[in-house]
Amino acid sequence: MRFKIELELKNEHLPLDYRPAVISLFKHSLTLYEDGKYFSNYYELGKVKPFTFAVVIPNSTFTKEFILVPRKKIYISFSTNDMGTGIVFFNALMMQKNKSYPLAYGNVMIVKNILIEKEYIITTNTIEVIFRSPLCVREHNKEMNRDIYYSHEKEGFNEVLNKILEVQIASSNTLPTFILEGFSMIPVDCKKTVVKHHSQFIEVTIGAFKLTGNIALLNYLYSNGIGSRKSSGFGMFEVMRKENL
Repeated sequence: MRFKIELELKNEHLPLDYRPAVISLFKHSLTLYEDGKYFSNYYELGKVKPFTFAVVIPNSTFTKEFILVPRKKIYISFSTNDMGTGIVFFNALMMQKNKSYPLAYGNVMIVKNILIEKEYIITTNTIEVIFRSPLCVREHNKEMNRDIYYSHEKEGFNEVLNKILEVQIASSNTLPTFILEGFSMIPVDCKKTVVKHHSQFIEVTIGAFKLTGNIALLNYLYSNGIGSRKSSGFGMFEVMRKENL
């Protein structure tokens, strides 16, 4: 299930570190929806979150302090392979329609509309995709007690990504682990960039990749995202259809 949330801003200034505000909006919406009975399904410590999202900020200008959004509109695309999860988030966010939610710089965001998006059904074992939210690949170093982030150009990227995928598939409870056999992810037109998340700058990748693998696996990744921090606004992609290549 995919849907797009259309939001208006009170003023033109959006914080660089905007993803935590979106997560906070999700948590706030779930807390109020049906007396919060679904909140612990997604935001209790250790819970696997079967969804991903991307924030689209059209016609924007990035500065060192904030993002300038002249049209004062942003969009959140939400995706999940679990219909129940999609319905819960859709209904919870719909309850927030026309209500203000605070941001930095004296700004607020207001949910104006939520639209169901048509999903693309993958029928081939090789696709080209473009990331709508950056691909985040993270490895936790226990000895140093810190996270290491890998863009596609850093040595070890594929090895760490494969480990992340193994955990992701194992936690799905629907796909066998052997479904990862033969999976590959080859850069087509992508680049390393740095984004701010929870007050730290992390190395990520944006752009296009060619994915090859089991069709069921590709559809699962299309719905749930790929990589680390998927439920925090990373790893969501669109399939580049032949007419757009």
